Amino acid sequence: MRLAAQPGEVIDRTRPVQFSWNGRQVTGFAGDTIVSALAAAGERVFSRSMKYHRPRGVLTASYHDPGCMVQVGDEPNVRGAHRLVSGGIVVTSQNTWPSLRFDVKAVNQLAAPFLTAGFYYKTFMRPRFAWPAYEGVLRRFVNGGRVSPDTPPAHPAKRYVHPDVLVAGAGPAGMAAALAAARAGASVLLVEEERQLGGHLRWGNEADLAVRTDLAGRVAAEPGIEVLTDAVVLGRYDGNWVAVLERRGELGGAEAERLVKARAKTLVVAPGLIERPYVFAGNDLPGVMLSTAVRRLINLYAVRPGERAVVLSANPEGDAAIADLKRAGVQVVRVEDARLGGDIVAATGRMGVRSVQVADGTQVSCDLLVIAAGWTAPTSLLNMSGDRPVYNPRAARFFPDLARLPREVLVTGGIAGDGTLDELTAHATAVGAEAARRAAGIGRTWLQAIPGHRDRAAQAAEGTQVGAGRPADQEHGDDEPVVLPALPVDAHPELFAGRTNGFVDFSEDVTAKDLRAAVAEGFDSAELAKRFTTATMGPLQGKLETVNAAAVVAAAIGTSMAETGTTTWRPPYVPISLGALAGPAFEPVRYSPMQPWHEAHGAVPLLAGAWIRPDHYGDPAAEARNVRERVGIIDVTPIGKLDLRGPDVARLLNLVYVNKWSKLEIGRVRYGVMCADDGVVLDDGVTGRLGEDHYLMSTTSSGAATVWEWLENWLQTEHPDWIVHVTPVTTAYASMNVAGPQARTLIERVTQGVDLSNEAFGYMHVRTGRIAGVDDCVLWRIGFTGELSYELHVPASYGLHVWETLLERGADLGAAPFGVEAQRILRLEKGHFIVGQDTDGLTKGYSAGLDWAIKLDKGDFAGKPELAWQHDEESGPRLVALQTAEDSVVPDEASLITEGNHIAGRVTSSRMSPTLGRPVCLAQVEARLAAAGTEVTVRLPTGRLIKARVMPHLAHLDPDGGRMRV
Repeated sequence: MRLAAQPGEVIDRTRPVQFSWNGRQVTGFAGDTIVSALAAAGERVFSRSMKYHRPRGVLTASYHDPGCMVQVGDEPNVRGAHRLVSGGIVVTSQNTWPSLRFDVKAVNQLAAPFLTAGFYYKTFMRPRFAWPAYEGVLRRFVNGGRVSPDTPPAHPAKRYVHPDVLVAGAGPAGMAAALAAARAGASVLLVEEERQLGGHLRWGNEADLAVRTDLAGRVAAEPGIEVLTDAVVLGRYDGNWVAVLERRGELGGAEAERLVKARAKTLVVAPGLIERPYVFAGNDLPGVMLSTAVRRLINLYAVRPGERAVVLSANPEGDAAIADLKRAGVQVVRVEDARLGGDIVAATGRMGVRSVQVADGTQVSCDLLVIAAGWTAPTSLLNMSGDRPVYNPRAARFFPDLARLPREVLVTGGIAGDGTLDELTAHATAVGAEAARRAAGIGRTWLQAIPGHRDRAAQAAEGTQVGAGRPADQEHGDDEPVVLPALPVDAHPELFAGRTNGFVDFSEDVTAKDLRAAVAEGFDSAELAKRFTTATMGPLQGKLETVNAAAVVAAAIGTSMAETGTTTWRPPYVPISLGALAGPAFEPVRYSPMQPWHEAHGAVPLLAGAWIRPDHYGDPAAEARNVRERVGIIDVTPIGKLDLRGPDVARLLNLVYVNKWSKLEIGRVRYGVMCADDGVVLDDGVTGRLGEDHYLMSTTSSGAATVWEWLENWLQTEHPDWIVHVTPVTTAYASMNVAGPQARTLIERVTQGVDLSNEAFGYMHVRTGRIAGVDDCVLWRIGFTGELSYELHVPASYGLHVWETLLERGADLGAAPFGVEAQRILRLEKGHFIVGQDTDGLTKGYSAGLDWAIKLDKGDFAGKPELAWQHDEESGPRLVALQTAEDSVVPDEASLITEGNHIAGRVTSSRMSPTLGRPVCLAQVEARLAAAGTEVTVRLPTGRLIKARVMPHLAHLDPDGGRMRV
């Protein structure tokens, strides 16, 4: 089906490329897409649909083609009509068995009358116990390709840019706007989804190609314009923060993607229009193509799309497609002109179109049906900017409501109106120049003419003046508003759905009948019908389906298109891999000053956030026993440390902690918990008062940066008048905890200038002094392990010295290091929870067992309203200690607590206690199960059920705390 050379073709016939398709060798040319090469080789079917496994072929011949999803090597869901061929790639169809042509799952078509909208919701809810079986069956029908677990990790890149003007779309309007902005002195980032600039000009006639060549040449010669092709704007956020996905080469996967984060002063939206399908019986058969798809295949890839064609044309694009078809040697056997009442009733065939029934009932034999039914305006970026599109019945499409747009967002091109090529580029030139002026900060009032309204008085009467009331820029003496030229609106038939039932959403296999059924069941709005049927929720995200879906819903409800409106486009505009969102693997590794000692003594490393920590030194249980019986030393340098100074520190602590801090004495330490505004536990730690206006705060290791930002946020945005200076000092100190019955004896041997007696230096106190000859050390007496313990913070450069001195001087006491695993055993025996382990992103203060700490009788503090509500409602789960009935079984962390088929909680932490000789567990359970003595059932990952009982205290060991206070 390959044609002779075409004037605008993008293939290089001197460079043949071989690849495989479902095990068969195929030859294309450099510049071919996977699908254009296959189509040239005579292939018509490229995939099977999701639910009914109907054969699907080319519809749009673009990135947004629902029938051209393929697997390339280990990469699933590749857009075959966009991805270029490369030598040796292995391309297969997705989720077809035993083959694409003979797919057993196509039997679903026989069950279509029973697989109506809402089928899954109604069928798989009862009986509940059968859901695992249902899930196993449904998974076999997932149309998502496959990924090998052996796939090597990707290394996506990320980039930050700050253009004055970002132009989304590089058709003729986008290029003209970019040129005008650059010539006005602005730096411009021009983003185009296709691989070449030009939009619809690329597959146009010779005059179109000449204009494209001229504009593209001028863009290339303009130093102020940076061009990103094969890139797309994913979303627009507050302050014109714009996310751009740049597809880099043909490597595939996240490796070939780069996320560009752009902060643009002005955004120009020029995406053009997307041709939409027409809804009728058989509209999804291979061989039914949109007019733009036909023109792309012929003019860009030199592929003849068929032999005998029927054309439904409602606009000049359809007429141009007829001319291209004839030039390509395709016999046009019938033209149905919708402007004169022509219509398509149905297309018939099995693996492709074989005949078409037209408006007068005639059955026409053909293998190609070309549809030019109308346009969808891709208003997604404008929706993200606050716009709600307005339906214009004259044009049979939606337009942006310019009055809703912020001043830094402008619109041009086909999305703004129609007109000749000269009119479109003139409008874009004016918009580009205005975008540059706005980016430069010139405070002009902007008067944007909306489509079909050229009269300035009429514009003002209709409230279309964007930025009205803004003062003119007196510095520039520019008090006249800028009037942009208007674009006309061409008349177009309202051609959405014919008289027969067809597919509205090709990705999700949703038909017009499904949408009408949804309305009949009460889902009588575009948004509700969307969610009930999943229309517009597939990989195309409504780009082809939105307008047709709205039209079918409107007809079913009996309202107008304007009243029904469309569903809402949200970011991202196209799919993006999680790897590209995450960006490069920038993982700084941090070590404590004692790391060389840990390595020399066989410590097993643990990656804890950015820190490498000793997990254990060989036997965590023995390390824990040594702490309980003698004395152990652990490296806790990663604990976050913030130095707070100023007369208003106590006010800040009262604001961010849930407990009271006004009366904390010098030399005392207090435990504190922070909650976010929603009452969810944010972090915990201890803060000691070192002097009149001097405090030292500790945080969790992973929460240090978050807490610092949290404090600064309150100080800089809510209380800039408070005199508080916060300095992060985590890495300024090496920290270690000395714990166990012999801890005081050991600390006395190395400390000068501090009375360590229990009477002088009691539990929850802090002192400063000299340790192992090192001045300016901080000692606080706290007990995370549940034993007598001292936490030492010494200048980082002396950390290794102090560590080795402690071990040397405590050798006769049994002093030995212990790691994070032993610490977790010890804290769990004591019932001390860990934020992020025993809490999650929904755990509010009372759910963490912090009733004793939350002081609702003090003034306002972060999270207080939500905590007060939780207290009054007694809502949410509760943290409890569990004792299992079987002393030999340690439930896995995250094991479910169940009542029949009801999930009533989960085990958050569990270990075997070497001190008690039985499992020790913490768990989150529903409040009604939190009373001491309540028996619960724990479901192990194997499916086995064991019994456990809620304990009276969180502490399994020494609930009164006597061991810490000796």
